[in-house]
Amino acid sequence: MEAQVLSNEGRNEEANASYASAISSARASRFIHEQGLACELAGFHHKKIGNNSIAWVFFDQAKQCYTEWGSQVKVDSISRQLEAFRSLIA
Repeated sequence: MEAQVLSNEGRNEEANASYASAISSARASRFIHEQGLACELAGFHHKKIGNNSIAWVFFDQAKQCYTEWGSQVKVDSISRQLEAFRSLIA
């Protein structure tokens, strides 16, 4: 939540640190679905600020988390994001 607020306020460096903290915390707690969500939101944040290659990495990590979690709906959603991004990264 904090990372989203910071991102919306344009406090991008602080948002980046907050997303990293959320991802790390979820990973340490073995909450794979929360880690996936944090990665997905970090991806949208980086996409919004034009860091497309970093966004790609976060979306890919989210896809891996959602795959491990077993949520095909989320995997499909992230796959569509990655497909839309393919032309921006190439």
